[in-house]
Amino acid sequence: METLFVNEKVIALDIGGVCLNIRHDLCCRYFGFNGISEIPAKFLQTIEKLECGLIDDKEWLAEFRIVTGGRFTDDEMIDGWNLIIDGDMAGMPELMSELVASGYRLVFFSDTSRLHLLEVYRKLSFANLVTGGIFSFKVNVRKPGAAMYDAFEIQYGKPCLYVDDRADNIQAGIRRGWNSHQFVSAAAMRHALTG
Repeated sequence: METLFVNEKVIALDIGGVCLNIRHDLCCRYFGFNGISEIPAKFLQTIEKLECGLIDDKEWLAEFRIVTGGRFTDDEMIDGWNLIIDGDMAGMPELMSELVASGYRLVFFSDTSRLHLLEVYRKLSFANLVTGGIFSFKVNVRKPGAAMYDAFEIQYGKPCLYVDDRADNIQAGIRRGWNSHQFVSAAAMRHALTG
């Protein structure tokens, strides 16, 4: 698919590892696992299905109940799952405020589930500055799948900057001709914008 235009004012933002810290360790400990490597592969596949919108929250909870031996209520499982979503990345609230004040439009571009997205809007201090998003659970594929990038271009055009912490996602953006920046800090992102 050929991109028709570059939107000079749209910044595509991954959420985890860019806007917010991600704490898989807290979630694992809550459920009694020492790390992701202890989580059964079948359940990791179920998480991927949830993030791709191929199963709903109830189906995911039913599988989670099996993995955790029925020790938790649905609310407890959701609370534990949401421990993955932590606070703002250092320096990002200030940078995002400056960008919006300068006329940029912030748009999420993230692999996530509906449950985690609700938690993002509760915990991200600058969520009110973000005016749209493309999410894997709506597109039915995760990055670096082409359908995610297609969906973004259809709705928002090619962003003036795409920011993600994962190299494979950044490489997919570069292949599409997106100005792509692998996130390491708010200061490095600021430099990428001011060059």
